[in-house]
Amino acid sequence: MNQNWKSVCLDGNWELFIEENRNLSKEEVYKTEKELKKASFLHIIGTVPGNFELDMQREGLIPDLFYSTQVLEAKKLENRHLWYTTHFVCEDTDRERFIRFEGIDTFSEIYLNGKKIGETDNMLVPYEFEASGLRSGENELVVHIIPVFVKSRENTFEAGISHHQAYNADSVTVRKAPHMFGWDIMPRILSGGIWRSVYLFEKPETRIDEIYFSTIRVREDLATLHVYFKTHINDDFLDNYTLCFEGECQESHFYFEKKMWHTEGRTFIHIKDPKLWWPKGMGDPNLYSVTASLKRGGELIDQYKVNVGLRIAKLQKTDVIEEDGSGEFLFTVNGEKMFVRGTNWVPLDAFHSRDKERLSMALDLLEESNCNMVRCWGGNVYEQDEFFDYCDRHGIAIWQDFAMACSFYPQDDEFCAVLKKEAETVVTRLRNHTSIFLWVGDNECDITISGWHPVRQNPNFNKLTREVLPEVIRRLDPFRDYLPSSPYISKEAFDRGMERRVPEYHLWGPRGHYKADYYSNAVCRFASETGYHGCPDVSSVKRFIAPDKTWPWQDNPDWFLHATNMEYAKNAAYAARIKLMDQQIFCLFGFHPQSLEEFVTASQITQAEADKYFVERFRLGKWQKTTGILIWNLIDGWPQFSDSVVDYYGRKKAAFTVLKRVQEPVCLIFREPQNNRLTLACANDCLRGVTVKYKIIDITHNKTVKTGEATVEKNITQDIAEIICNEQETTFYLCEWEFEGKSYCNHYLCGKGTISYESCLEGYRKCGIELCGGE
Repeated sequence: MNQNWKSVCLDGNWELFIEENRNLSKEEVYKTEKELKKASFLHIIGTVPGNFELDMQREGLIPDLFYSTQVLEAKKLENRHLWYTTHFVCEDTDRERFIRFEGIDTFSEIYLNGKKIGETDNMLVPYEFEASGLRSGENELVVHIIPVFVKSRENTFEAGISHHQAYNADSVTVRKAPHMFGWDIMPRILSGGIWRSVYLFEKPETRIDEIYFSTIRVREDLATLHVYFKTHINDDFLDNYTLCFEGECQESHFYFEKKMWHTEGRTFIHIKDPKLWWPKGMGDPNLYSVTASLKRGGELIDQYKVNVGLRIAKLQKTDVIEEDGSGEFLFTVNGEKMFVRGTNWVPLDAFHSRDKERLSMALDLLEESNCNMVRCWGGNVYEQDEFFDYCDRHGIAIWQDFAMACSFYPQDDEFCAVLKKEAETVVTRLRNHTSIFLWVGDNECDITISGWHPVRQNPNFNKLTREVLPEVIRRLDPFRDYLPSSPYISKEAFDRGMERRVPEYHLWGPRGHYKADYYSNAVCRFASETGYHGCPDVSSVKRFIAPDKTWPWQDNPDWFLHATNMEYAKNAAYAARIKLMDQQIFCLFGFHPQSLEEFVTASQITQAEADKYFVERFRLGKWQKTTGILIWNLIDGWPQFSDSVVDYYGRKKAAFTVLKRVQEPVCLIFREPQNNRLTLACANDCLRGVTVKYKIIDITHNKTVKTGEATVEKNITQDIAEIICNEQETTFYLCEWEFEGKSYCNHYLCGKGTISYESCLEGYRKCGIELCGGE
């Protein structure tokens, strides 16, 4: 919907009617509020955007589902039908109007003044319906939402398509955020509601329907934009029509006017001395404010405004990493190599109507953590426009999965058609965002099919990611790269049995000590997922765990369910999570915590050191072995024990501060000691040489070990100093450096075997890293 078109937002308090499926017959149809009031349904105020469970919580009808073990109550609500009703006034019905739902979860029937005007079957995309039957004066809108729990049973999948996560077999055949059926990071809360905004709007009779900008050439003195346009013009002849493009970025300006020969087409705009868009740390994320104006005889008829960045992003990749180490997975921007430092973006909330209120906090954390890329994980919804606008402005590249994850999805024509329509909608909505570097077919479906499925199968037979999605990209966004899956198992990789030697991989190994061979000797060039557990701080734990269940964690249903198991059983899907966190503490420190405070502090140090090691290992191997890493993950979508570096309430774990430091574009990093020698390297991701002044301090023994100055060439990692150490002794080193008038620091924890917990506590305190073990 063009933001310049006239619209009225219908958000606010609606009437909400709720009834169980078992109490209804298929013949019962409720089209008006009057009919609903005659029925004996539960009747409360429903918030739009909203989720019905939140309305029931507000009315005291159900408990807080995020507290203690109360999330299990959500299972009892999965069979609820919902009817949302509202009234609005329309003064003028002469012009054609439409009703747009930005998000309905999931299956629904929509009635305007008692007449059915449309249906929905996909939570993940917006819908527009012609407002047929609109009256002058008051109108009534009724939305009947049918429970997914019921609708999913109408679909079947065969034995060959049988792999899915523990709690979500019913997710495979319906287009709803996969995580909502239960995941290892999110609870099973199926929910329902009108979760994004609703608008009544009109489309001008003569208008711009689509504009699509793509940079096809960049040089220092010239850039070329390819422009696709689609207009709606009823006049027989177009002689009088022109389409004008005007863009401005600082002192750079362009103007281009095109005579209309057809209602749609393409053209090219050449921009002299362009301001290029660069990712964070490589340059400025310059954006042109561009206005496309449709004119008739010089008179303005319609406009389309968008921010455009001039850049060419490419992915260079091979199918496998050969035994000799050759292979590639490398992003380039404007011809320059880009080393990726980033994170994974998971659901902001189990109730997606609350995403918008949490977005600003999460985006600020993303910016603060010095990420230059964020991966939008395939178990999520497609984020709102504000997310992509922010990344455009801040130079944060986006890797966008389509919403499929860890399953083998149906291959029939009906499902293919639904996914095709979804992809067309998503790609058309988002393709003008400069920050999007890559479309990816799904999350972990290739390795699900080839490795986790009971029978090893070739994922290249997956029509969804090998035929449907790439065909959409070729038609609608041909200038962006596409990857069928993450990790991607090509035909060559499968035929050669090299599924674990692909250049981009998710590093989830035994998850014991973070310096184990699995992590230190991983062959992938690019880790798009890897992480480590870290407990939320004490005050956060006490917000979602009952007072009598805060400690110990063993045989504790509150801890168990927030792990996130949807049942209290020894064989539950994720039963090992808390024990694993405890074991990771033991691997590093050689003890098992005896109190909540000790558990929180020890696990946060363990997580911080692990995430730090992962990022540093990849930055130290830059170009020779590695090209990027995306840590799992930034922030939780509900209160839990997880790998996130920020908990649900926005409290930063120690790992956040540490990651912020090691993801600076210019960072000093210690290599692992060899023969009692520590080498200090400078990772420089800038497109210019840099000079740093540094000081190495032995915090444990309270002495300065070395000072110096080093100049490092552009976009490389370079060794700059060496010191003597005792690699058997726990020693905390702090490296401080100055770069372009600002001060930075990074630490290194030296020692083999179990590390002194007390030395770590003291080192973290002196390094200014907050530990949230207390209140």
